[in-house]
Amino acid sequence: MTEILDGAAVAKITNAKTAERVSKLPKPVTLAVVYDPKNDGSRLYVNMKSKKAATVGIVTQDIPTDATATTESVISLIEKLNADEHITGILVQSPLAKGVKEREVFSAVAPHKDADGLGATVQGMLFGDALQDYTVAATPQGVMTLLQHYDIDIAGKSALVIGRSQLFGRPMFALLTNADATVTLAHRYTPELTLRTHLKAADIVVIGVGQPNFLKGSDLKEGAVVIDVGMNYVDGVAVGDVDFKSAQGVASYITPVPGGVGPMTIATLLENTVTLAENYQ
Repeated sequence: MTEILDGAAVAKITNAKTAERVSKLPKPVTLAVVYDPKNDGSRLYVNMKSKKAATVGIVTQDIPTDATATTESVISLIEKLNADEHITGILVQSPLAKGVKEREVFSAVAPHKDADGLGATVQGMLFGDALQDYTVAATPQGVMTLLQHYDIDIAGKSALVIGRSQLFGRPMFALLTNADATVTLAHRYTPELTLRTHLKAADIVVIGVGQPNFLKGSDLKEGAVVIDVGMNYVDGVAVGDVDFKSAQGVASYITPVPGGVGPMTIATLLENTVTLAENYQ
């Protein structure tokens, strides 16, 4: 039997803990969200995050970039937010306008306000497995929380991460490595035969490539843990990167889409924000 990893249920538990932590702080927790208002997906996600933040007591400031946004103008905005003592955390919602160099913008966020853990400083701490407190990108950290909640062993396991983005794949690779898995990172330039070989050997597969039903049950090792980070729409229906039906019965655990990693991403972002507030009151 394949067990469903219920991200919505675990996110509810996480959010309840976050709300309790917020209630104990002496001053408001405020998350600034910088986004491109022309991007439909960004508007949707920002709205969802703002609504969920309100339920746990976190104030949000949604800040749309203007039509002529450049790397320099967005960084200037970030610097103002860094200096604003009323702002607890900053999230830069990707994608930004065409031509804006996102990596430069991510790294302009002060480490003590980096709610999504995408700046070079905090990602360096992650890859160095630093002993100090630091934030981690919300999606991969949410995946780790989900695995831990279901007591899924990671140490000594063979893990395959498919996708190498700064928001997901690279930090996911580091988190699993720090948890003592043996990790392979695959991406668009990985030869198909090589990818299929790694899939058949992987105890844990985490995929985020943005291609509907990219993986089938027949691609997987029997009993693999499958974490689907993909969110795609086919004929108006949300589907992941994994063909859920064919993977059931092959995987030991699997995340659904929707209701799997998505709720954990938002819950982890809010968790990160309150952690920043606690550390830098």
